[in-house]
This record gives sequence, C-alpha cells and structure tokens, in this order.
Amino acid sequence: MILAIETATEICSAALVHNGILLGERSLNEKNIHSERLLYLVDEVLKSAQVKNNQLVAIAVSIGPGSFTGLRIGLSTAKGLALALEIPIIAIPTLDGIAESYRRNRTTEKDENFCAMIDAKRDEAFYAFYSISQNDIILQSEYAIKPRVEIVSEGVSRHSFLAQPVINASAIGFLADRKKNDFEVPDFLYLEPLYLRDFVATLPKKP
Repeated sequence: MILAIETATEICSAALVHNGILLGERSLNEKNIHSERLLYLVDEVLKSAQVKNNQLVAIAVSIGPGSFTGLRIGLSTAKGLALALEIPIIAIPTLDGIAESYRRNRTTEKDENFCAMIDAKRDEAFYAFYSISQNDIILQSEYAIKPRVEIVSEGVSRHSFLAQPVINASAIGFLADRKKNDFEVPDFLYLEPLYLRDFVATLPKKP
C-alpha cells in the first residue's frame, strides 16, 4: 500500500492507494494549514482504511513545482515517515499529478493534448504539456515557468486543452502505484523539491 501526500497547492491532502484502488482520502482546501493538519489527515486516512503503518510499502509525495512552503512541509513529512518505516519515497512531479487528475475526471476517452498549469503568481504559471490517453499520461515538454499569455499562445499552437484542475493526493497515489519504478527514490535524504525558480521573499503590505 502507498500513502500519498499532496501539499504543493492550497489543497492539503493524504490518500491511500493499493493496486490501482483508492482505499481512502482526506483533503482540506484552506490556506496555511498544511503544517498543522497534514499529519492529522494521514492518521485519519490510515484509520478509515484500517491500515497500520507497517503495512505501507512507500510514501508518495508531490515534489513540485508549487508553493515553496507547502512543498517543504510535504517533503519533510514524507521523509520523516519513510525514515521511521524504512521504506522508499516516490517523488511525483506535481504537474504530472494535475494531468493524471484531469485524465481520471474527463468525460471523453479520446486521446488529446493537455497543458497542466499551476499559478506561480506575478501573472506567471508553472506548466507542462502532455498527451492524454484512456490509460496514461505522457509528458511532451519540460516542466517550466512562463507568463500565462505565452503559455496560452503555445497551447494554441500545440492544439492543447489548458486547465488547472484541483489536485488531490489520490492522483499522486495512482501515479506512484502505476509508475513506481520511474519515480522511486530509495536514497532520499538529499531529495529536494522541484521549485523551478528561486524563492523571493515579500514584505507584508502596510495597513
């Protein structure tokens, strides 16, 4: 069984996946609650599925890009759990998770091109292009950051559907379950989030 964690966006989520089946999921959509609520959600999802920690075979985590703070919280939690249980981490790119979420929730089974996006502030977005089939997602570009207007223009030229669907831990878990060999990180002590740009601190606005 794989415990999946998603904290790259405002969604704080934990899910349990086994052999392509979702055994349980808990999610909250609130700002700045990841550090306080993530372990609570993990505990809730394990209890709801009646699964003990020693039954887990890996921890899947959304590795970025996304919120700097959220990514650090998710990865540090994943590392702590993986170290304690002596199991590997499966590091899933967040944009892949968005593409998987779109694939699983779309209303058509036709093959199509898709652009996954995450708000990066300052009128920019993290993005990547994918081909979507009934059974899988295939990355067709690098993970990158650009002004939104440029992404839209590139999406038109690629005949791609652009969207920013909600991502939950279940999408991360399904990908980890299906592509464990591609993303497993047995030696994860020095694993870092995929930020795509340097952190820039901003001062709070004056009242």
